[in-house]
Amino acid sequence: MRQYLLVILGISIIFSGNVFAQYTPDVDILISSPNYNYGDKLDYKIIVSEVTGEDATIFITNTIGNKSQLLTLPIVQEESRVIAPFAFDSVIWNEGMYELEIQYSGATSVTTFIIENDGTIGIPYWIKDISKMWTSGQMKEAEFAKSIQFLIDENIIFNSKAGQELEIPEWFKFTTSWWANNQIPDTIYGNSLQFLIDERIIVIPIDQKSFNQESSSDKTL
Repeated sequence: MRQYLLVILGISIIFSGNVFAQYTPDVDILISSPNYNYGDKLDYKIIVSEVTGEDATIFITNTIGNKSQLLTLPIVQEESRVIAPFAFDSVIWNEGMYELEIQYSGATSVTTFIIENDGTIGIPYWIKDISKMWTSGQMKEAEFAKSIQFLIDENIIFNSKAGQELEIPEWFKFTTSWWANNQIPDTIYGNSLQFLIDERIIVIPIDQKSFNQESSSDKTL
């Protein structure tokens, strides 16, 4: 009798294992392009064979092998498209290969993409918030200039003709507002800013501090 029960229990365990195994769905992550440039947004699709009610977790591994969680996404249909809210920029993202991984209900899928520098400009997303404050009159010109200096410090634009006094024409608020409201891309705005600096229409003082420099100074006090 004991041997009989053990046989039944073994069959039950094997059967249960097969039942659970068939509930592991297939999952795939399809990226819109294997190559991205600065100013582009990461764009991909998540495809599952079954909606289980669980969330999907997306991880990203950077160019030096550091892995971190990118986001957690509720899966409510078999195909979901994800577009990153912010574009790639050279301050946060290095050139090279990245790995994108999804984990969903016990299943995993991995893909890769490359960030290339083809000369396009990607401006950090938080500078748009600062720009909106300046164009709406909530921020003084001198404070807005810190964001321009930050772009100079990060070699996104260059200040080869620095002056003594800050000069930003009032009409540049229109161009900045168009960019801040996504009416023109980063590259056009960045090139416009570079042209105005080169022509000394916009003048950034030699001793102008950026937000990074100001934070560093505060830490030393």
